Amino acid sequence: MLTPLVGLNNMKLPLLASFLLSGLISYAQTCTVTGTSPLNWPTNGAGIVCGEGGNAVGKTTLVIPAGFTVNFNDNGDTWTGTTIEVNGTLNISANPVINSSIVVKNGGLLSISGKLTLGTAPCDYSLVIQSGGTVNVSSTGSDRLTICGLEVMKGAGACNDCGGTNSGQCPYNGQPYCEPAGGFTGPTGFDDTGYNPSLPVTLLYFKAEAFEETVALSWATSMEEDFSRFMIERSSDGLNFEEIAEVKGKGFDIHDIESKYSFEDQVPLSGFNYYRLKAVDLDESFEYFPVKVVKLDGPKSIAIYPNPSSGDVISFRTNFNPSESDRIILTDQFGIEVFNGQASTTQNSILLQNKLRTGIYMLRYVGAGAEHVARVVVRN
Repeated sequence: MLTPLVGLNNMKLPLLASFLLSGLISYAQTCTVTGTSPLNWPTNGAGIVCGEGGNAVGKTTLVIPAGFTVNFNDNGDTWTGTTIEVNGTLNISANPVINSSIVVKNGGLLSISGKLTLGTAPCDYSLVIQSGGTVNVSSTGSDRLTICGLEVMKGAGACNDCGGTNSGQCPYNGQPYCEPAGGFTGPTGFDDTGYNPSLPVTLLYFKAEAFEETVALSWATSMEEDFSRFMIERSSDGLNFEEIAEVKGKGFDIHDIESKYSFEDQVPLSGFNYYRLKAVDLDESFEYFPVKVVKLDGPKSIAIYPNPSSGDVISFRTNFNPSESDRIILTDQFGIEVFNGQASTTQNSILLQNKLRTGIYMLRYVGAGAEHVARVVVRN
């Protein structure tokens, strides 16, 4: 419940005013380009009208809206900020220097027929192409993109600098990337190290460690751009993975800040556990990070969660993969069977047609050559 403004003491009012002011300041740093499309960039952006008010000089984020085209068509054209968000079209037909990162959004197009330079070394700028975004660097083999002093992209024509191939898919080997057919498409990213598939998320580390009967996962990022969440997936063979948890991201635009995460798998599998991180962006594009392996030696077991239960759903986990013939039998305190069904995965939920009454129930897991029993408490 929100606290009414009447009754706030003098100590709280400056804090509230500071919060409101900070929101206004943040909004004022964005410039959404308005006017007549197509628009030729006026050297330093002083003539650009922003939808939020003022011009582009001094702003940190420049937004090119969908359906709008901005042309950098003079070598003297430039802009200094944090990010250019391309929802429409950004044409580079000259050789400008832009001191900013560029994010090509879904439906956006960055077209480079001249040569674009993003900052000069040292810098931390990058080019992020989100799912549905495209970067076209024309058909000639000339240099097209430099990031912080590194030649990153060439056109498609006579492109023999990618390890001696014209495939446009070659791994970075100290040479610029050649454009594949149809242009560079997302999700992908480039920075001053060349091709960086982890953009828009830069992972610092990912660890998995066993502690008695649980596994502790920990990881950290140094950059998150338009990022939504991590999905934690687990496998018993390293091939077939299932989602076991979701962890929200720390923010949508985090740069050069270490963000730490953790998750505890309280019911890991008996034997080998393969864990991998799936990073999901705001537009639902995703990427995977390297797999970590932990081996646990111990007996097979089942765990009820939550316990006590409300009686509508009984959920449980196993630390082993069920066989097709494995069954789950739920009985009340008098031994009367209230559910009998197949166990399908390591995480199961029994959906009950009739809500269970308050009391003690027994969950029996009947498998090939083994039987496991767990006590279920129902409170409603």
